[in-house]
Amino acid sequence: MLSFFVLSCASDDELVSITEENSISFHLNGVAYFITEYDVGIDPTDSNMRMIEAVFDNDTKKISFFVIVEETNEIERFVLEEHGVSWISEFGLGYRDTSITTHTDSKMEGTFNIIMEDRNGQPLHIFINGVINIGF
Repeated sequence: MLSFFVLSCASDDELVSITEENSISFHLNGVAYFITEYDVGIDPTDSNMRMIEAVFDNDTKKISFFVIVEETNEIERFVLEEHGVSWISEFGLGYRDTSITTHTDSKMEGTFNIIMEDRNGQPLHIFINGVINIGF
């Protein structure tokens, strides 16, 4: 009985995400997403940037993020598009905690937590528990 009580008190923050290889997972504004279809290429405007794009939520949203080719560091630019409107997270805009720990010519791994804010500094889109584990 005591173990039932202890287990039933676990919060959502304590839950562990299961991440499969070749996926991007995250919570956006409290909703969990698990994406296995994505495109990887070189940014047509900057050949030093690898570009990852993934459409989700019944094709109503798309994320794009850009990482310097084969460097482990941070996500340079992160974009959310929804119904034709784009929000961009770059260094110095909103809250960003991104880390690319593996980046080769065929694999990328990392994590991200990003808060996109409006012009008044109020949160618009909150990405938490973001995990990147993709092959290409």
